[in-house]
Amino acid sequence: MKSNRSLCLGIGICLLLFGIPKLVRAQRTNASSKDEDLALRRLNNVHIEAQSIAQLFSDLSLHYDIPIGLEVAPNDNEFADYRLDFTKGTLLDLLRQLVAEQTEYACEIKDGVVNVFPKDKYRDPILDELLAAEISRFSVKENTSCWTLEKSLIATPEVRRVVETNGLTHAGVNFTGFYIPQVGRHFTFSVSKTTLKSILNKVIRESPVARIWVIKRYTSHHSFYIRLNARGEDAASDVGEPGRIGRQDRRRFVDEPRDE
Repeated sequence: MKSNRSLCLGIGICLLLFGIPKLVRAQRTNASSKDEDLALRRLNNVHIEAQSIAQLFSDLSLHYDIPIGLEVAPNDNEFADYRLDFTKGTLLDLLRQLVAEQTEYACEIKDGVVNVFPKDKYRDPILDELLAAEISRFSVKENTSCWTLEKSLIATPEVRRVVETNGLTHAGVNFTGFYIPQVGRHFTFSVSKTTLKSILNKVIRESPVARIWVIKRYTSHHSFYIRLNARGEDAASDVGEPGRIGRQDRRRFVDEPRDE
């Protein structure tokens, strides 16, 4: 049986949920300025119906061009139906609406990215360890697909060490569409001594098309996945257009593996 519920998240946004005035100063740092700009972005007539929290945030991020990183809670029911209805206001207003009822998730806007993650008592310590893994060197070349980037990250010695120590396997991809998501034809970068989470955030913040990353662990068969999702590079004209996003018209490039 599928459960039908509205999404309600417990959100703690760094100095933003209740502290926007504190951020408005004559001299603002670049980081706080980006966070404030993202928090104050105007949104109108946001209506999304989705199955799974991952699909809900994927639809929100891709249709409204919002960089989102999602760490899925261990007890997540990926067959649950979610519905989000928001008339008008800022992204901050939308997040405030989502905190109307407390659940296992929290959220913050930091360094130009919305990160959604389980509260401490619901958090998966293995995913926490994976995201905190410091990667000595990593680079992305032009014409890199999201799948290639995912595999390259998982193949780094630092991430592989965490995977092997915890006896994990990487869940495969079920491809159901005609478009292989890319991170941008000319998108490149190179970093050193950077955590996995910071690299993922950098991609969705700076890529022209990749807008969301999701990490999830299947406790029943000790597997996990990291997914990046992106818009078509030539299909940016409808960003933020009002209208209900339902299952029939969502841009779902990758089906997440099922925990059966």
